[in-house]
Amino acid sequence: MSHPFTSQRKALLIYSFMWLLVAMLNAVILRLNLGFSIEIALTEGFLGSVLFGLLGLIVWYPTTYIPVKKESPVYSISAHVAAGVIIIVLWLSVTVGILRAVFNEDAAYMEYLTGSIFMRAFIGVMVYLVLVLIYYLVSYARSLKDRARAEQKLRTLVRESELNMLKSQINPHFLFNSLNSISSLIMTSPEEAREMVIRLSDFLRYSLKHRETEFVSLDEELVRMKDYLSIEKIRFGDKLHYQLNAGRDCKQVRVPTMILQPLIENAIKHGVYESLVPVSIVFNCSVANDFLKLEIKNDYDPDQPSRRGTGVGMQNVSDRIRLAYEGKGAVTSSSSNGVFVVTLSIPIENSEKQ
Repeated sequence: MSHPFTSQRKALLIYSFMWLLVAMLNAVILRLNLGFSIEIALTEGFLGSVLFGLLGLIVWYPTTYIPVKKESPVYSISAHVAAGVIIIVLWLSVTVGILRAVFNEDAAYMEYLTGSIFMRAFIGVMVYLVLVLIYYLVSYARSLKDRARAEQKLRTLVRESELNMLKSQINPHFLFNSLNSISSLIMTSPEEAREMVIRLSDFLRYSLKHRETEFVSLDEELVRMKDYLSIEKIRFGDKLHYQLNAGRDCKQVRVPTMILQPLIENAIKHGVYESLVPVSIVFNCSVANDFLKLEIKNDYDPDQPSRRGTGVGMQNVSDRIRLAYEGKGAVTSSSSNGVFVVTLSIPIENSEKQ
């Protein structure tokens, strides 16, 4: 763990400035209150403060490597007492030794120096405790920040894993049915088979290319949905009609990749399969109140038995919208007069930032 003062230039400057103020205050007290010479006042003030400032930087390391443990407080306290004694004795020995060597001819100052050793030791203990407290607070704040960062990273990984799992759930029956249709068309209509292969290739390339990409423009998404519908159109012929309507203001908005495919597949499954008459699938898009509204409508015959589904497609889309927009998007559906409607509401601001 990096030192909170030496690792940051601004923090080191603030730390140095604080000790400079202490040195100046000490020098003023020695000069004005005790009447020592300017030379003695400045030397002692700056020597003591600079040395303790340097040793104060070392206090970080015993604080870092001596954690406070509830199960063994005696060890932590003993270790800090030992570290404090070493640092304070070292500071006193060097400071007093240098001052004695420099001002040994000044009897009044030597008497003051000898008599102030206990007070210096007490001040050193107080400063040491303050520094230990500051360092523990810094360590605790860093620990909280690291924990929050780790939790956020974990949430992001879980979210990405969920999204990737959901995006991989394209119904394999679509691929099998398409290949069967191509097989049938090869003999009867080679051109349609060729077109269907190209469409299928483009669609699968798109789904694989964007497997790790969460968002694309709606315009790009609609191009691939057109490929998907074109494949189904070849399968169902005149039984299936579709329209994809989107204005310029909608096309540039970014949406989750492959978000429309399960809904269109659902419309085909429950509308086209069982219907005896042509069925229309219509996509509309609009922008209102900073939300992109995507709507898919399909006809269905209410008199025909509905194909039972697992609901995976709708749930897939709902889960992806919830994850991608952190609960701000919505998926709703309704059914009336032989028309089934699914509506997606996506916050535009969040979409454009992706």
